Amino acid sequence: MPINPKLVHVYALLDPVEGRPEGAWAFHYHNESFVTDPGGGNPAPLAWTDQPHRVLDFGVKTREEIAGALRINPAKLGLVVRTDATFPAPILEFRDGPIWSADAIEAWAPTPSPTPVPGRDRSLPRI
Repeated sequence: MPINPKLVHVYALLDPVEGRPEGAWAFHYHNESFVTDPGGGNPAPLAWTDQPHRVLDFGVKTREEIAGALRINPAKLGLVVRTDATFPAPILEFRDGPIWSADAIEAWAPTPSPTPVPGRDRSLPRI
């Protein structure tokens, strides 16, 4: 089942987390939680016990959202991920799939062509 990005919650943990001197963020979706470095790097599973936290306004993108923006099938996005070295790495993977930083995807996204490619004039015969 695709991830609903509106149900992915991101928090800044207020108490120190061992091994994360710069602080830590928690990503929570359904019954899964991960702790990461600020910004989303170095994910590790987290047993969420409602630690002191602050809600963050951090946008995430799912495989389906990215594929829709690129106008490709979500399955084909896997090919883009494997073959395009500039494509950002996902922040983490929930059971239902990976999530990416919305800012990283927007920075990577190809710029749409300002003028559409003209179609063939159908009133003329093919050459």
